[in-house]
Amino acid sequence: MMGGVRPSAAGLVLLVLLSLSGCTGPDGASTPTPTKTPEAAGVQPAAETATPPPASAAEGSNTTAEGEKATATPVPGSAARYTGLPLADPSLLQETPVLVCINNDITSRSAHYGLNEADVTYEFIVDGYHLTRLTSLYQSIPAREIGPVRSARWPNIHTTYMFDGILACSGGSDGIRYLLKNEVGFPYLDADSEDPESVTYFYSVGNNYRTRLRTSVDRVRRWMIDMAKTCEVSPLLPYCLEVFSPWLEGQKRNPRPVERARFHFSDTPKEFWSGEATAIRIPYPENNGVEWRYDAASGRYLRYQSGAVHMDQATGQQISSENVIVVFAEHELTNIVEDSLGTLSVKINLYGFGDLRVFRDGKVYEGTWRANDQSPPRWLGPGEQPITLKPGRTWIQVVRTSDRISFQ
Repeated sequence: MMGGVRPSAAGLVLLVLLSLSGCTGPDGASTPTPTKTPEAAGVQPAAETATPPPASAAEGSNTTAEGEKATATPVPGSAARYTGLPLADPSLLQETPVLVCINNDITSRSAHYGLNEADVTYEFIVDGYHLTRLTSLYQSIPAREIGPVRSARWPNIHTTYMFDGILACSGGSDGIRYLLKNEVGFPYLDADSEDPESVTYFYSVGNNYRTRLRTSVDRVRRWMIDMAKTCEVSPLLPYCLEVFSPWLEGQKRNPRPVERARFHFSDTPKEFWSGEATAIRIPYPENNGVEWRYDAASGRYLRYQSGAVHMDQATGQQISSENVIVVFAEHELTNIVEDSLGTLSVKINLYGFGDLRVFRDGKVYEGTWRANDQSPPRWLGPGEQPITLKPGRTWIQVVRTSDRISFQ
């Protein structure tokens, strides 16, 4: 249970929007659990930033224009950690990043909402190496329509720790769900158990389980506030006792630093790029291959998957990104069963280091990624020089070490 003086309800609202300080994040019963140690104390903001979620799916429809984040009047010295773009509201720098599990099978791609408002999106192989899934991170834009939300996978543990975030998904296999509800040191919102009717923290559009479920940044933050109040009233509830209250206690000890680790950005590309790259092809298995084509007019890469244009229905625009990063990482099957067919979970080692390719402005950089559970990944070029990203969105394409991507 929490020690010392218990914070007020207003204090709890503030605390649940700040940094994470956790315990552990494992991959399975037979594998050692990754751990997270507390960060150094920093400056605590003075104002609450959460807003109530929309009351209905209609109110939750997207109203943020594609260009808003680049045209908002900046506050001096404020820029988003993971986009490098100016922020009109510097309090967003104190927001805990929200990570959402998003379906990416061939049916769900026509129902993608909110991907062009994510600061960072990961794509990785899941379920016995036969499809991919997305995890999008939201901090600088409070996206009001995100989906379709689906179940958690093993890599979500590593990604949520690295970005010190909140994870929101719709269930998971018994093994993954147990880890997320009992072992990790960050808050996990599970639609199946926390909002089975999809009326409070999620909402439903249609009946197809692959495409129906959506959420928003505000809805996820509302759950954090409600969970804090629940744990204040009933501190002996298992989830409060084992996960949420220790996390909340960490917020009192280690509030989110104002100058937390962030990506490095520059409007001008570094000169150590290794070649031109206006087309990138990534060979994901079973006809899930991805292609990015550079559009010089917008300075972004445009996304295609399985040979088709990939659209964000929230903005009505093709999914695009200023930066595309290909991360080569070790993959292995675990003993966690993902479905009734016996498909095994894929463990991807996103801690440590490995090869990478960074694409921006039609150019490619070769180098090494480094990552741990304490801070976001670093992208390093020759002589450990940081590879600076172009201000804007970043897509991280995680592939196997044996995969051969191509670009020209």
